[in-house]
Amino acid sequence: MIVSFVKKPCIHCPFRSDVRPFLRAERATDLAYSAQNPYSSFVCHKTTVSDEDSEEGEMMCVETTKECAGFITLKAAELGEEDVAECEEGFKPAYDIVYQSVDDMIYAYEEEAV
Repeated sequence: MIVSFVKKPCIHCPFRSDVRPFLRAERATDLAYSAQNPYSSFVCHKTTVSDEDSEEGEMMCVETTKECAGFITLKAAELGEEDVAECEEGFKPAYDIVYQSVDDMIYAYEEEAV
């Protein structure tokens, strides 16, 4: 269980609206919709480690893995800060650099794919 969070979205965060979309549109859509579920989680890729036993180079969570700040921000935008547990624990959403809604994120990634 992830009990901590990254304070700000990193430059490679897929939820940032101020960087060029880089995921496949289908993957971005899945991630965006998961932000509408108060029980969903998405870890920051910078806080995972490579699973050396994996043939496909999968990443795995470790004791120092943290929740993604961009994901928490989008979740707060969709659900309201009062319904996002991390906000109660002191997280400050980065609304200025994260998509304002699931629809905004999906649209940006679909437009990039064209």
